[in-house]
Amino acid sequence: MSKRALVSISILPAIVVALGLVTHIDDVLNIIVGPDNDPSYFCGAPDPSPVADIGSSTVLQDCSAGKTVSIRRGETIAVDLFASDGWHELNVSDQSILGTVMAPTRRDTPGRYRVDEIALYRGFKPGQATISSVQMHCGGPFGCGRSHRWRVTVRVG
Repeated sequence: MSKRALVSISILPAIVVALGLVTHIDDVLNIIVGPDNDPSYFCGAPDPSPVADIGSSTVLQDCSAGKTVSIRRGETIAVDLFASDGWHELNVSDQSILGTVMAPTRRDTPGRYRVDEIALYRGFKPGQATISSVQMHCGGPFGCGRSHRWRVTVRVG
């Protein structure tokens, strides 16, 4: 085998790896640096009206990302996110401050033409907790896209 053929064969694996990295760059970024934390990503358009009968007058939606809200002890706060966007791991940083009343669930409301990821929390004691979720788009020939972290700080007084 000629020297030129050996060089071509030895370069081939590097080309395959490089193509794999380029076509799956979002997966690589998710692994190395985690989800993107830019709250403006979630608010390209105004939020629609929240799901009816959600159980709280304070409702956090996509455009609430990055904000801080306050509620009193005993009050509830709801989350209503557009579920078709692939939400994962909706959770609260401190359940002793902000407890789950209704665990995250998907609701398909007739006439809304969308599915919502909803949850309901109650302020148990004074303090600060964060409600967060990760949005990930998967499918298509290139696997999953860049994931984005949705986060709201809740102060309970």
